Amino acid sequence: MNSTNAFPVLIIGGGVAGIGAALDMAGCGHAVHLVEKRRILGGQVAKLDKLYPTDHCAFCPLWTDIKKLREHPLITVHTSTEVRELKRVDGLLHAVMVRKPPVIDEIVCVFCGKCAGVCPEAAIQTLSDHFYPPSYWVREELCNKCERCVKTCPTGAIDFQRTEEPSELMFDDVIWASGFTEVDLTQLPEFGLGKDPDIMTAMEFEEWTAESGANKGAIIKKSKPSIPRNLAFIQCAGARDQRLLSYCSAVCCMHALKQAQWAIRRNPEIQCVVFYTDLRTVGRDYYEYSLRDISGSRVRLIRGRPSLIYPLPGREGIAVKFENTMTQKREIWKFDMVVLNGNIGSSLRRRDQEKHFSPDVSGDGFVNPESDEISRFSCGFSAEPADVAESVIQASSAALKAILAKRNK
Repeated sequence: MNSTNAFPVLIIGGGVAGIGAALDMAGCGHAVHLVEKRRILGGQVAKLDKLYPTDHCAFCPLWTDIKKLREHPLITVHTSTEVRELKRVDGLLHAVMVRKPPVIDEIVCVFCGKCAGVCPEAAIQTLSDHFYPPSYWVREELCNKCERCVKTCPTGAIDFQRTEEPSELMFDDVIWASGFTEVDLTQLPEFGLGKDPDIMTAMEFEEWTAESGANKGAIIKKSKPSIPRNLAFIQCAGARDQRLLSYCSAVCCMHALKQAQWAIRRNPEIQCVVFYTDLRTVGRDYYEYSLRDISGSRVRLIRGRPSLIYPLPGREGIAVKFENTMTQKREIWKFDMVVLNGNIGSSLRRRDQEKHFSPDVSGDGFVNPESDEISRFSCGFSAEPADVAESVIQASSAALKAILAKRNK
């Protein structure tokens, strides 16, 4: 056994896949450093309201795992941090990391709220109802730098003079778990994104209708505070399309069914229509979930891919032009809101130019395993399109592979 086994494993990404891999490795007695560029752990799942097929709160299990992660003696968490360089040196990975410390240090903050109380611009807000540890943050675009908050903070958690903190560490291996991002759909003008506030992406709709969000779960239009009569969910928006994403995004059918069913639960008068290419409900209880009757009404499914989504004059609704491939009829229906599903891609799809490293990835941004020294292990959307359950399974697999690689040295 080589002495490199004394070195920790680096995990890039603090979503469910990265958290799962870190907890599994630490549970087997191996030290881990987890790096997340955002201030908040949890990735995209932290933005979800419910999880299919159980319809449980998305953040409850995530909050528990984040707490375990933060408190585990073998796990070091680096938030607000990016890896700038990563290369093999004498059998080890040499990483150069840079942390951009926030104005309010969440470790020192005791969440007393005194800073928010004295801010004249209302620039200090809570990070999230579920954030752990609880803390405040400064919206710098609103802040006038009066620093009244600095003087009133009892623990000295606030400092406007913080600068970037570089660090260099050695690791035995790296696991890529950087998750997904929404890909810009405005480059496909037929979807109408940006032309009307009531045309939104699935993640925007999730945030808009979340029980923990600004609307407390209410289904209302963005253009004006009124209840929509009907909602259209457009599948494969940007996906399975050589112009943008060539692959099936894997999670979007179930995600749309979940959102449509919850819209009906919260207001049974709303009619929901899902336009799909192929209904892909792959997973235990997934297909049964798609057939559920909610409040005496089921989600209407239409096999057809809309060719044009266009706001009507005077905010009179949104026209959706499509061909029903089951009846071979071309139709135009009017909706009050349209939700676009499918435009999700690997966060590795486009690397920032200032970074001097990258795993070996396919044209769609998925890691090619075993292709080089820093591309051996990946999970979740870094490896392939995957939902929460699949990402957690892949995280355990990646952790086990990294452990076996350490033992074989």
